[in-house]
Amino acid sequence: MPRMKENIKTMPYLLALNQIRTGEAVSGISPKTLDRIADQLKEWGFNIVLPIVCLSDVDDQYTLLTGLPVYEAAKLGALQEMWVFLIAKPLNEAYSILEQLPSLSPLNETVIEPDDIKRFLKFVNDKKADLTAIAGIGQKTAEKIAAKRPYKDLADLQEKQGHKRPLKWIRAYK
Repeated sequence: MPRMKENIKTMPYLLALNQIRTGEAVSGISPKTLDRIADQLKEWGFNIVLPIVCLSDVDDQYTLLTGLPVYEAAKLGALQEMWVFLIAKPLNEAYSILEQLPSLSPLNETVIEPDDIKRFLKFVNDKKADLTAIAGIGQKTAEKIAAKRPYKDLADLQEKQGHKRPLKWIRAYK
C-alpha cells in the first residue's frame, strides 16, 4: 500500500460533478467527439484522464483548471461523479503549479513494452500494411519507411528513421 506524506495534500479525488465549477467556459470540442468520449465514460463508469481542479472560495466546491472536455463528456454521459486531480491550493497559487505542466507532460508518456515493439515491427514490415493509419505518419513518411524495409529490431528502425519518431509511432500504434 502506498504511503502518503502528511504535508502532501494534492492527490486524486472522486468529486460529484456538481462540486466542480467551470464558469461559462466551453471547450469547443465537436459534439461528435464529446458523444464518443461520453459513450466511453458510460461504458467504463469512470474517467481515466484526470482533470485538474483547485480549491475555490466556496466550501465543498472546486474550480476546474484543466480537462474541460472530459468534464463536458461526463455531464453528457450522465455520470454523477468523476476523478480529478486536486491541487489543494487557491486559484492564484494553483496557476503557478500549472505552469510546470508543459515541461512535465512529456515525462508521462505511455510505457513501451517489448511485445509492443514486436507487433509494431511486424506491422511496419508488412508490405500490405497501411502505415498512414498510424498517427504521425503521412504519405511521404510512409513511403520513406517502406523504402527502408525490412527492420530487424527497434535499433534498426531508429537508425533508419531517427531515434524519437519511431517511439512516437509505436505509442500511437498501441
